[in-house]
Amino acid sequence: MLHCAIVVAGMLAGQSAAQPEMNEISRLELSSDHSWLGTRVGGISGIDYLESWDTWAMISDDKGNNGPVRGYLADIQVTGDRLTNVEVTTLLPMSWGTGELFTQEGFDGEGIRILPNPDYFGDPTMVWVSEGNASRGVPTRVYEVCTGATRMDTWTASESFKPSRRTGVKNNRAYESIAIVGDRVAVVGTEEPLKQDGQTYVRLSTLDLNEPESEPASQLAYPLDPPPKTAPGGQNGLVELVALADGRFLSMERSWNMAAQQSIRVFLVETDGATDVIGLDSLNKGGFVGVEKTLIADLGDGVGNAEGMCLGPVLESGRRSLVLVSDNNFAPGMPTRFVLFEIVDPEGVIVPADRFAERGSLLGGH
Repeated sequence: MLHCAIVVAGMLAGQSAAQPEMNEISRLELSSDHSWLGTRVGGISGIDYLESWDTWAMISDDKGNNGPVRGYLADIQVTGDRLTNVEVTTLLPMSWGTGELFTQEGFDGEGIRILPNPDYFGDPTMVWVSEGNASRGVPTRVYEVCTGATRMDTWTASESFKPSRRTGVKNNRAYESIAIVGDRVAVVGTEEPLKQDGQTYVRLSTLDLNEPESEPASQLAYPLDPPPKTAPGGQNGLVELVALADGRFLSMERSWNMAAQQSIRVFLVETDGATDVIGLDSLNKGGFVGVEKTLIADLGDGVGNAEGMCLGPVLESGRRSLVLVSDNNFAPGMPTRFVLFEIVDPEGVIVPADRFAERGSLLGGH
């Protein structure tokens, strides 16, 4: 039975009369042979900034070929509304509670977010998502780590996500994005629909980070755009999700085709009125209301293979910044690109979600 979703409760005023716009103001590129703390730079698939910690986090999708499965803490310097430097301060080699490094092929870091809650030593904790490896039986999961990169807790995707011939996640198209909507409450999205869900709707699952290995509290249906038809073999997926106040998100979709052409689009997502689809075996038959999205930027191939996105600091102009980072796939000669945008926001809708927000309404009393 469907019921009104309360994953990110908040009565919205409806579509804004003037939609936000993104203006690129700066970019910085790191060469493919650049290194950070003894590791090769590349595969950067997620980025985050938390003003209260004044720090940035990034994650690489390296599976151990160019260094350990890892994330980074960094100081990304914005001076005079310009990107001036990316300085990594801490290497986060992902490990189990025993200290054993993740070495099994299949840990595929795709998104990362900083939690405002400090650990025992007063340092930040983070959650990151791994696509896993469906073909090798490695499940897609969410992991929580401290700055020492010790594995703390995990959340394995539901049974309906387990890959089989006709159901579950597609290989290399599983958990890709994560957003923090309130006090230890996360929303995660797969890159593409589950096999049983058809070709359009991705499930956004709400997780209670106080309950390791718990089932999602609710799910929303997010409609993907079809891939551009500029070349054969086109695919499109949800690669990033940023939580905003009042139940909104920014989403980023990335498409590509057999001609190695990419297209990046950023949307404003409204959840008001969307229904909880957690009880539906398939999203291929309708009978629900999905989230609504509005295109705010079609960047084409101008930023490369962008996979990471986060809100940055307020600029000297007084406007909020947005940072995108590209995954160079460790290709020789292909840079890692950081792109800084200012957000023109007449209606004031691009406001970061309060990561300390009260849990009850976000989890439906869970």
